[in-house]
Amino acid sequence: MNYCDAHTHLQDVSDLSAVMARAKASGVSDFICNATHEADWPKVMDIARKYPGVSVALGVHPRFLHTLTAGWEKRLEQLLKDNPSFMIGEIGLDKVRADQDPVVSGLDCQERVMRLQMNLAAKYNRPFHMHCVRAWDRILHILKSNQRPPVFISHSHHGNAAVIPKMVQMGAYFSYSAIFLPENREKVRQCIKETPLDRLLVESDAPDLADEPAAVPGLVGQMAVLRKEDPVVLTKHIYQNFKELVHGRSI
Repeated sequence: MNYCDAHTHLQDVSDLSAVMARAKASGVSDFICNATHEADWPKVMDIARKYPGVSVALGVHPRFLHTLTAGWEKRLEQLLKDNPSFMIGEIGLDKVRADQDPVVSGLDCQERVMRLQMNLAAKYNRPFHMHCVRAWDRILHILKSNQRPPVFISHSHHGNAAVIPKMVQMGAYFSYSAIFLPENREKVRQCIKETPLDRLLVESDAPDLADEPAAVPGLVGQMAVLRKEDPVVLTKHIYQNFKELVHGRSI
């Protein structure tokens, strides 16, 4: 079986060659590597050139607004023009970061940067990877009011399950990381149960949570237990969802 890792930061992984070898040995053949700031962009592109199966997502994470320099959005747009397979990510809102640095990284600033990147995603029809921490009402408003591409990923999704039907109508896929494993994470575990099968993805979010892509098969197995589904069938559906997202799908 082929496994896929829908959201990673391989540029931040130590001993990448060993990590990728373990991923291959575990059956993980496809990855999306997300940048978090402009200095990451060449690193992510270099990893994709070096390792087969790695897809690229370039963007500015809400925790890295302090790294922005003049003209960053023009440079991002040029890379999207030059590389039709590139996605956008990681983008979004993070209230924890806003509270830590309200001047540079307040939610208004984060929203402005998110909307700029969503506009590029819509203009070039590229999926984006969305980060949301404690800002669901605001991010749902942005999704409703801003232009966007046909599909996007809610990465490491842990919002209330009630948002899932609304976001499916907007084109969302839902990717789940290891944060659902503790039994007390009932909120995210319920989201996994209620996510439509054709919108379900899995991720390591490597190297966050001290994780790596080789963990993906185990995560899929635990998701199958939660959803009371055959793990082989679930694996095939997730892989198909990944391929549809990466290679294009209209809702």
